[in-house]
Amino acid sequence: MQYLKKIGFTALGILGIISLLCSIAAASITNQHLMKEGFLSYADTKHLDVTATEYEKYAKAIASYLDGQGEKIQVPSRADASLLQDAFSEKENLHMRDVRGIVALLKSMRWIGGGITLAILAALYLFGKENRSKLMNQAFEGFAYGSIAVLGVILGLGVWGLIDFDGLFWNFHQVAFSNDLWLLNPQTDLLVALMPLDFFTWYAGELLKSLLPVLGIMLCLIIAWFKVGRKEA
Repeated sequence: MQYLKKIGFTALGILGIISLLCSIAAASITNQHLMKEGFLSYADTKHLDVTATEYEKYAKAIASYLDGQGEKIQVPSRADASLLQDAFSEKENLHMRDVRGIVALLKSMRWIGGGITLAILAALYLFGKENRSKLMNQAFEGFAYGSIAVLGVILGLGVWGLIDFDGLFWNFHQVAFSNDLWLLNPQTDLLVALMPLDFFTWYAGELLKSLLPVLGIMLCLIIAWFKVGRKEA
């Protein structure tokens, strides 16, 4: 029974941590200023008649769409800025619809997973008066071991990305998408010309930077548990 409790609290810790990471990831993916910075550094679109001065409007349109605003990715027309035109081809739009689904999943995880975690912790605190201290310490332990598990996965993915980012990128798309719409041609498809592989390598690094505060908290939880919490238990 005690073993099952440990598994349950560890699962709760993993759920809470992943919810927080998903929230940060969703915010980074829909950050139009970050996206524009990446376009300016890595995009190559001259052959598609799109200049660097237009990257801002494309970044804004993509970020807004991924954030759930509007049904199409549209940018102001060159001829008349008051009119909107489709930014990408039908194939590119279908792929971006799949990407928006992933962002929606991340945002749902933020609220559902985070809500469940907070509700369970609140219930343990409010209704576990007789052994509240023990329950809170078990939750502390669960979050510590959950942090170990999540940090282990992140570290593994990080090492993989450093050694073979192309392989990590390919396998991620194989898992995340059930079709091959993401296989685009930078010579003909504007979306991938805006976001070549180097763009994603850079974006992954920026995402990791945004996760550093949470990773630091996770590390502190682990140290605190083995230094203090375990002794109290």
